[in-house]
Amino acid sequence: MATANAATTFLENRLLSFIFKNNAASFSSPGDSIYIGLATAVSNFNDSTGESGDPVITEANFTNYTRKQVAAAAWTLTAESADTQSCKNTNEIDFPASGGTSNTITHVFVTTVDTGTSLDVVGSGGNVLFIGALDTSKTIATGDIFRINALNLTIELK
Repeated sequence: MATANAATTFLENRLLSFIFKNNAASFSSPGDSIYIGLATAVSNFNDSTGESGDPVITEANFTNYTRKQVAAAAWTLTAESADTQSCKNTNEIDFPASGGTSNTITHVFVTTVDTGTSLDVVGSGGNVLFIGALDTSKTIATGDIFRINALNLTIELK
């Protein structure tokens, strides 16, 4: 389940501020506060180039759904290359079995909050770091578990 992904405006601004402005935007390392979420739709976002307006993420809402925390130790950095730097999930990421409501999952996103905050790609709220479309949408029906296999979620910087 490889996904295309693009950094959000929030992440791009924080990285530049961290590097060139001595962290003027108060960007701290998320570390163990990284959460993976599922979306049924994403508008105004291009998986290759990023935002093309004010992106809107429609998060999954099947019964029992929650974003899944992935600790810093559960990511593997790949070898450096001239063109692309990447990171992959070390372990499987399992979402709870749907208890009723069906959803068709189209995207995966990486955020710094577990729940309860509106998702925001420009920096005031539940900060979304990356968004990526699935190779193929997946319908989650009652009893289904959505799983991202180990080393199957790739985050790339090009």
